[in-house]
Amino acid sequence: MFQSESFFGQFPIFRDLSHDELQRLRNISLERDIDQGEILFHQNAPRHSVYFIRSGLVKIFKVSSEGDEQIINILHSDEMFPHVGFFDETPNPATAITLTEAKIVSVPIDEFELLLLEKPNMAIKVMKVIGEKLLDLQDRLQAIQSQDVFHRIVMMLIRFTNELGIKKSTGEIYLQLPITNAELASMIGVSRETVNRAFNRLKKENVMDYNRKEIHILDVEKLNQYWNQ
Repeated sequence: MFQSESFFGQFPIFRDLSHDELQRLRNISLERDIDQGEILFHQNAPRHSVYFIRSGLVKIFKVSSEGDEQIINILHSDEMFPHVGFFDETPNPATAITLTEAKIVSVPIDEFELLLLEKPNMAIKVMKVIGEKLLDLQDRLQAIQSQDVFHRIVMMLIRFTNELGIKKSTGEIYLQLPITNAELASMIGVSRETVNRAFNRLKKENVMDYNRKEIHILDVEKLNQYWNQ
C-alpha cells in the first residue's frame, strides 16, 4: 500500500470518487519499483490487476501468430493500463514491458470489484467514466484512420511532444524515447522507411532534428501547422 489517495484522484476513471472512496482504493493498492525491461504481464495471460504508472515508460505490444511485434502504445507517468480495465474476465489483450525504471501501482481486480459491491454508487461513477473514455477512444481512432501516412506520423510526434517533451530554454523540445524508428513505425502500421522519409522531410524543413537516441523538436508551431493542414 502506498500513502497518497490523491494519486488516484487525478485519473478520469476515479474523478468523481469521494475522499473516503479514494482512501478505500488506496488501501487495496500496492506500489512497486520495477527495473527496466521487466515484463508486467503477457498477452493472453489471465488478468489479475489494473496498473497505474507513477513514473517511467511502459510499452504495450502484441505479437502476431507469425511472431511479428506491433506496438500498441507507449505509456508514461499518470496513465493506467490495460485499458480494458475492470468488470471483464477476458485475458490481457497485449504484453506490457517497462522501457525505463518505473514506479507502478497495481490494484487487484477481485478486491476492487468487492469494493464496488460494497459501494454501488462508486460503481456507477466508475462505469460512467469508462463509457466516456470508450467514446473518446473511438473518436481518436477515426481521426487517425482518416489521415494520410505523413499526418499520422506528425500526430504521433505531437502526442509524444505534448506528453513526454522537455522544453529547453531555447524553446526547443527534447524527447528521449528508448524505441527505434521501426518500433515507431509499428505503432501506426507503416514501414520504417516511411518514418525515415517523414523524419528526413521534417529535418530538412528545420522542424526537427534526431538521432538514434533522441528527438529535438525545433519548431513546435510549424509541427502543429502540418497537422492542421
